[in-house]
Amino acid sequence: MSEAIAHLNMLFEEWREPLESRALVRFEAGAVPQEPLTPAAKADAFAGQFGFKSIGFNWEMLDPSDDLTAPRSALNTIVEALSSDMVETKLEWLGTKRSLEFAVRFLKPFDPATFSVVTNHLNGLWYPISGASDEWSFATMDDQAIALLVLVPKA
Repeated sequence: MSEAIAHLNMLFEEWREPLESRALVRFEAGAVPQEPLTPAAKADAFAGQFGFKSIGFNWEMLDPSDDLTAPRSALNTIVEALSSDMVETKLEWLGTKRSLEFAVRFLKPFDPATFSVVTNHLNGLWYPISGASDEWSFATMDDQAIALLVLVPKA
């Protein structure tokens, strides 16, 4: 198992309880598909191994830089996803500070030279990978490792 995958698995074990306090969570980390695929296709191929639906080009590319203010910033998007409840947005989930801590640690193990992040956020729209009507999912990857985080609000 690569060092990145080990780091991601330890991170998820540490954060499992707070993440699951407001959502059904699925986390998987493993070797990235090696075919010459786009990040969206790699996310689909990896997610498909765990029974998730393929959504093709509906994955949204995010900026993997450390700049929270960058358009489509991965850090900012993860903070947005985790800081408040996905349905009752006035209810705090992890809050901004803890969400940022998780996001930094979630993105850290990847090689900056080949790092990509894609997301799928849906709120009653179409193309969920989980089949739920509300979902927020992330796939983070480099040339060696990939992690999938799927969040669905608890009923």
